[in-house]
Amino acid sequence: MLGTMTIENKELEVHVVASGSKGNCTIIRSSHSAVIVDAGISCRRITNALQDLEIPKHMVEGIVITHEHSDHIAGVPQMIKQMGLPIITRPNTARRLMDKFGVSAECFQTLGTNEVTIGDMVLQPFSTSHDAVDPIGITCYKGQTKAALLTDTGMVSKEMLEHLHDTDLLVLEANYDEHMLLYGPYSPDLKRRVKSHAGHLCNMTAMKVLSALRRPKNMEVIFAHRSEQNNSLHLVEQLSERLLKWCKTQGQMGFTAYHGDPKEYTSIGISSHT
Repeated sequence: MLGTMTIENKELEVHVVASGSKGNCTIIRSSHSAVIVDAGISCRRITNALQDLEIPKHMVEGIVITHEHSDHIAGVPQMIKQMGLPIITRPNTARRLMDKFGVSAECFQTLGTNEVTIGDMVLQPFSTSHDAVDPIGITCYKGQTKAALLTDTGMVSKEMLEHLHDTDLLVLEANYDEHMLLYGPYSPDLKRRVKSHAGHLCNMTAMKVLSALRRPKNMEVIFAHRSEQNNSLHLVEQLSERLLKWCKTQGQMGFTAYHGDPKEYTSIGISSHT
C-alpha cells in the first residue's frame, strides 16, 4: 500500500518519505518528539513532508544519519542552515560529513554503541555491513512500542537479528532480485559490490530475515530501498505473499507488508502488540 495512511492515537508514527537509490528519508514521530532518519533528498522536500504530515518543526529533535553515501545525506547542508538541527551519527561518519560539507563539529551529536534518549523516544544504534565508514541501523522505542530500520547492509548477522526481534514495525531493505541484477545493466564490478557482504540485501535474504525473527502479533513491515534497475514491486510482493503462506502453514505469526516508494509517503502508526 502506497501513500499516507490515517494515523490516530498511536504511540509511534513511522513515515517513509522517500526510499530508493535516488534518496532516502524517514521520519519517526511520537506524541511529543520527532526525529528524521537520513536526509538524502532536498531540504525543501523534507520540510514539505513535515508540513504535509502535520509535524511541527519545533518537535523535530535532530537528524540521524545511518551512513555517508549521497542518497542518505544530500539534504544535510541545507537542513543545518535552515533548521539548525543536530546531526546525530557515529564519530567516523561525522568526520566524513565535516570533510564533505565543511560544517563544524558543533553541528553533530555523537552516537556510540549505547542507547540515547531523543525527546521522549529512545534510540539504539547497531552496526550494519555496508561499504561505508561506520554504517548503522536503528531501533526506536516509545514505552513498549518498538520500530526498527535496517537498510543498506549486505548481510544480517546474529547480532543484527537480536536488535530486530519483537519489533512492532520494521523498515527492511529488499533492494534487488538476484536474476534481475545478474542480467541487468550494471557493470560486473558494480554487480559484485551490490551482491557482496558490504552491499545490499536481495529480496530472498530479506524474507529469510523476516522468517528468522521473533514476530509480535500484528507486526508491520515496510520493504524499502528497492532498486529501480534490479527489482520490482511485483517481485517483492510475490515473495512476501509466499512467506505469509508459509507462516500460516507453520502456525507462526504473520505480518502486514507495505512498500517504500521514491516519491510517495508510506506512513504507519503503531502501538505495542504485546
